[in-house]
Formats: sequence, C-alpha cells, structure tokens
Amino acid sequence: MKKIAVLGSTGSIGVNALKVISRYPEKFKVVALSCDTNYRLLARQARRFKPRMVGIKDVSKIKDLRRSLGSVKTRIFAGAEGLAEMAKSTDAHIVLIGISGNASLLPLVSAIDAKKDIALASKEPLVSAGEIVMKKARENGVKIIPVDSEHSAVFQCLRGRDENDLRKIYLTGTGGPLRSIRESLFDKIPRAKMVIHPKWKMGKKISVDSATLMNKGLEVIEARWLFNIPIDRISVLIHPEAIVHSMVEFLDGAILAQLA
Repeated sequence: MKKIAVLGSTGSIGVNALKVISRYPEKFKVVALSCDTNYRLLARQARRFKPRMVGIKDVSKIKDLRRSLGSVKTRIFAGAEGLAEMAKSTDAHIVLIGISGNASLLPLVSAIDAKKDIALASKEPLVSAGEIVMKKARENGVKIIPVDSEHSAVFQCLRGRDENDLRKIYLTGTGGPLRSIRESLFDKIPRAKMVIHPKWKMGKKISVDSATLMNKGLEVIEARWLFNIPIDRISVLIHPEAIVHSMVEFLDGAILAQLA
C-alpha cells in the first residue's frame, strides 16, 4: 500500500486527488494533509481520511482548526516552516505538491531532502528554481512525476524511452479566448471575456494567464527543467480542439502523442 501526503488538499488538485484515492482504499493511505487557510474543509478531510498529520499555512487559524477537528487524533503543523517540517517528517512514499505559487517551494525541497518521491502539480518551483530542484532530486534519487496535463503527457510518452533519443517536445494550447481577435483590439476586450476559457473551467488568474499565453511560457520553462532539454527544442502548438495534450519527437523521426 502506498502512503500519500497531499499538500494543498483543499485546492482543486488536492480535492480531485482525494476523490481518486478514496476509490482505491486497498492501494492508497493518506498520511498527511495541508491547506492554506480553509480549515473547515481540511478538518472534514481529516475526519474522512484520518491522516497522522495535518498542516495549515495560516497560523492565525490554528485554534479554529483544532476546534473543527474535534476528537480527530492528528498532529498539527502550522506556518510555512511547519508545512516544510511536515513534508520532511511524514512517512509518505509520495508527496503530492498541490500548493499554488512559490509557497510550494519550501515543502517541495524538504520532501526531496527526505527522499520522498514527488507528484508535482505546481509549476512555480521549477520556473523559479528548476535547476536547484532537479539537481536535488537527482542527488537524492527522487522521482519527480508531473501532474499538470501537458507535462504528464510528455512524461507518459517518454516512459521506457532513453532521454538521449529525444529530439523535441511539443506542448499544446487552445489559444484561449483571444485566439481569433486582432491584437489591435486587445485593449477593448471586456474583463468577462478574458476569464472564460473556451475549453476548461479555471480560476480567473490562470484564465487570464492562459489567454495572454503567459501560462504557456511558464510551462515551457517547467518542461525545460523537468525533461532536461534546451528551450529551443520545446515548441508550442495552438490546438483549439484540445485533444492532443503533448507530443514528443525522437531522433528517428517518430512522434508519440498523448490524446484524451
């Protein structure tokens, strides 16, 4: 049985991960959960999964969390350093990093130092410190498994293949709501249109970043470090249908794609 720590368990990634885990109780056991401020949902999750540890980044919510946990017996960690300590001390085999932004960097590095394999949903640690993170992972024999759809697709295409055979990576994107709009009209686009993604339901910030392709630029940087490939060998393809998530091209000209 695999022991799992879910950091960022109250966010969309964490909530969906727990849904999957709950379907396979004979295969997975949740041993640690954490959130930013949503102590109510964290407490409900703790009652459901009974982890040995829970963490909350917002130290002002510790009393609220304790009260909400009631009779649940679990060790509580608080603050950024507390989450890092929890990531280090948990007996999890895999730590899912679903914390948004650079707040995920400290617990990520702590988990790697403790030789925990990582399921990484946050792109910011690799964008801001990819060289350091991947070097630490190699030194500690830690697997970094990407959760984000495009990078997970590349990861799956590369399984069983020698990375030295890799010629190029193709990340896909829908082009967002601005794809068919002339650049000269960009300053007249209403805010409501910017936050409506043509394919996926997402938060406002990530929707705007996707519309401007800023998010795709961050994904290119993430792929550069994840797969140890120069940026000039990573291309972005606009694919409005969003059927192909990513493709990889090998030296022999063969291309593997992941479709869903």
